[in-house]
Amino acid sequence: MVCLSFTGQAIAQSKSDAMAKSKGELITVLNPAATGKYAERVPLSPRLATLEGKTLYMLDINWGGPEAAYSVFEQMQIWFAEHMPSVKVVIKRKKGSYMVPDDSTWKEVKDGGGDAAIVGISG
Repeated sequence: MVCLSFTGQAIAQSKSDAMAKSKGELITVLNPAATGKYAERVPLSPRLATLEGKTLYMLDINWGGPEAAYSVFEQMQIWFAEHMPSVKVVIKRKKGSYMVPDDSTWKEVKDGGGDAAIVGISG
């Protein structure tokens, strides 16, 4: 018999719980329920009706190393050139670690006429 401990407090299963504890067969189970407030939700940007004639930024956030997303983004750029040549594709690597803000890159996307962005990684 194994005794389960839920967030540090024993849950009685049977009379043999004490015996299971004494044998070192105690399993601690953590409560997965979120306790606290969630972050404020921000609505997604509205979808574009089309990408035709638009500028699409593909932003590598530097997660997984310097070449993680570039090969995928380069293949996507080739696809757009062949299938949707009116879409201008700009591949850009974020400055610094993926955990560090990079306001200059976001400003470039916004002020540089970016209509849409794919922000991500590959792995």
